[in-house]
Amino acid sequence: MASKELNEKSFKSPQVSADVEVQQGGFDEIQPDFDLSEQEKEQNDYDYESEHSPFPEVRAVVPETDDPGLPVNTFRMWVLGFIFTIVGSGINQFFSLRYPSVHIVSLVAELLAYPCGVFLAKVLPLWTISLGRLGSFTLNPDRHFNIKEHALIVIMSNVSFGYGSADSTNIIQASSARFYNFGLSAGFSVLVVLCAQLLGFGVAGLAAPWLVEPARIIWPQVLSNCAMLETLHSRANTVANGWKISRLRFFLYVTAGGFVWYFFPGLMFTALSYFTWICWIAPRNVVVNQLFGMQTGLGLSPITFDWSQVAYNTNPLLSPSWAAINVFAGFAVFFWIVVPGIYYSNTWFTAYLPLMTADVYDRTGTVYDTTRVISADNTLDVDAYRQYSPPYLPATYAFVYGLSFASITAVLTHIGVWHGKEVWAALKGKNKLDVHARLMKSYKKTPWYWYAAIIAVITAIAIVMVEVYHTKLPVYGVFLGLIIPAIYMVPCGIIQGITNVDANQLNVLAEFIGGYMFEGKPLANMIFKILSTDVVGQGVYFAMDMKLGHYLKIPPRTLFMAQGLATILGALTQAGVTIWMLGHIKDICSSDQSSGFTCPNGRTVYSSSVIWGLVGPRRLYSVGRIYSSLLHFFWIGAIAPLITYLLYKYTRKQFWKYINWPLIFVGTYNVPPATGINYSSWALVNFAFNHFIKKRFFAWWKKYNYILAAALDTGLALSGIVIFFCISYPGAVFPDWWGNTVYLNTADGEGVAYKSMPEVGYFGPANGTWS
Repeated sequence: MASKELNEKSFKSPQVSADVEVQQGGFDEIQPDFDLSEQEKEQNDYDYESEHSPFPEVRAVVPETDDPGLPVNTFRMWVLGFIFTIVGSGINQFFSLRYPSVHIVSLVAELLAYPCGVFLAKVLPLWTISLGRLGSFTLNPDRHFNIKEHALIVIMSNVSFGYGSADSTNIIQASSARFYNFGLSAGFSVLVVLCAQLLGFGVAGLAAPWLVEPARIIWPQVLSNCAMLETLHSRANTVANGWKISRLRFFLYVTAGGFVWYFFPGLMFTALSYFTWICWIAPRNVVVNQLFGMQTGLGLSPITFDWSQVAYNTNPLLSPSWAAINVFAGFAVFFWIVVPGIYYSNTWFTAYLPLMTADVYDRTGTVYDTTRVISADNTLDVDAYRQYSPPYLPATYAFVYGLSFASITAVLTHIGVWHGKEVWAALKGKNKLDVHARLMKSYKKTPWYWYAAIIAVITAIAIVMVEVYHTKLPVYGVFLGLIIPAIYMVPCGIIQGITNVDANQLNVLAEFIGGYMFEGKPLANMIFKILSTDVVGQGVYFAMDMKLGHYLKIPPRTLFMAQGLATILGALTQAGVTIWMLGHIKDICSSDQSSGFTCPNGRTVYSSSVIWGLVGPRRLYSVGRIYSSLLHFFWIGAIAPLITYLLYKYTRKQFWKYINWPLIFVGTYNVPPATGINYSSWALVNFAFNHFIKKRFFAWWKKYNYILAAALDTGLALSGIVIFFCISYPGAVFPDWWGNTVYLNTADGEGVAYKSMPEVGYFGPANGTWS
């Protein structure tokens, strides 16, 4: 009882603080101009010395006091952390090899961990075990499961629930008998996953002064986790714009509603998801279907009744409205104006292909058959390639590569001109500390050299791995691959930490560098890509979880041990599950596998490695080749942020601060398979809540917005799991009716091209004229 009372006194309800502020001055007086926080005011006048965070997003859900006496490093925390890490890694990895798949998200683990923690706190005996000279060990410090333990369990389980299947396991699948058949040993499979995951962990730790400590790197996705934790552990409740319902009850109602509703667009009436009503009226009109379709079309109609479509890229309730405007503006200009011009003018022969798809095609308009260009030793058969076809990309797929080129350079320039002073200040250890950073000074920091030691050891292991297992990746390729995370980890993390938009487009950079340097060596190309791209991708997630620990005041060294051990345990589990499945499931990775275990991610990596590792960018993007004009985006991306920065300096107009070129270029990273509906509906929901409601009903927004985000995602996830395990996986099928087929029986659903194939049966150059 004493512990519970101490916890309630120590953690003030953020909502109480919000209501007091609203009564004192109203919205305009209490809220710093967060819409401009990506390009911080030149005067840098945020009140970091205040007892409250300068950002209302953070104040809404993060406690601003701390109780250092709360037990964190407890037996129940470790037990639940390890269990959730193993179970989550195993389940998510198992189903990642299946299509359609199911992914158990971190919010589900967060919900399940709470009753488990409360149960252990009640049933474990309050024993103190003597360890002699080593001291003593307390089996159960008290009967109260606290928020810090819960947060640490969430951070550990995020290795599996939050990050999903490790990208490095796709190498194991692509190397299997169904694809390359490299015959790789289990030792290599385990090492490649461990190396990628632990390198990401080490890089994240070194980047913490830039990505974790600064107040303005708020990590919007983390705020959703904080909102959920605060809701479960705090019973404080105040009135917000007339709403008296508690956060917990609000969460339960929305979750239940989202759970029930998803059965309609997800199972019984799937046309509600692909609500292409214009295409239903004119199902055979190719242009109408290409403009308004949501499967292979541009999705000009923003109407959908499916939250999974709205939140397909990210949850729209988490990103600031100015960021959403940049992303949507980029999509609208590039994919609703530029791409149709490319397509209907038949640039790059794109009019012979579907408008929006992630497939690669040959010159007959069919999906590229990679088996026809691979020799017996898994290298490119040049003669067969000349007789078959070069690969051709659909208009959206080809153009998104150009945008990726621009984002690669724009990220660096943007960070240099708008955030250079902050990066330099963090390097010198002069970050401005807000209330959370000041509270964290009560705990011993994790020394930077702990993370550096991990990077050094794992780099040595990676070198041994590529040499011992004859991967054809030279030792210098390992070091070259790690240069990319060294350069891009902080810039990508800063952008995502402020906007919740993933700025990691380094897979394209890795494909190009690896494609030129290791042409004809697909395994070397795949490993190089993992050591560069995956390290940044995993590192950003680790930094995100470090911020969660920062917000909840978890001792850094305890966090280090928990994240590190969970990373190792999760990597071993994911590698082990993949190896077991490839050896024990009949016909696994075949396109007609009876249970759907077709290895979709491994198949994608395999096809990508053939195109970019075997055929190589030299044959597609070098000067004079078909897609060489897209290389101009490298310099366009580099100078665009500089131009707007100079315009701001010259005119002093605040408008130029709103233009964020990395978001404009990188926001469309998921096109295809994402289409217009995923961006237009996302932007509308974001603007409604994070601009209109936030401005008009700030108290309501502060109390409920992040809970709403968590509830909608949780309801969707739970409903998807039930539909998958109880209906789809056992083989049941919902009755076939108009509502589940109308959107499929259209030119959009069938992916009809604008132009018919020429009479000769192919398009492009004559036979054998490419090399």
